[in-house]
Amino acid sequence: MMMKISSDTLKLINSLSEKKKGKVEAIVRRHVAACLKNGFDPENMERAYIEAMEMVELEEKFPEPTIEEDLRNWEPARRYEQYVSPKAA
Repeated sequence: MMMKISSDTLKLINSLSEKKKGKVEAIVRRHVAACLKNGFDPENMERAYIEAMEMVELEEKFPEPTIEEDLRNWEPARRYEQYVSPKAA
């Protein structure tokens, strides 16, 4: 499998911090594994790296919202009357 990456993309990758670079590499590895699992060679690795860098930037700008656990462990008492039609009453 031959992968070609332009020098501009390589400069972008090398300018990333180690943390971001690790995230980008993980995304690209996952992409390549998915391609191979589905039976074809990954194409245009340069595009995959660029999109992975964009994903990491977006995740940094807009992090996943943290779901706060609802500590309420009770439910209010409810009573539902059975419906009685006006004819039956």
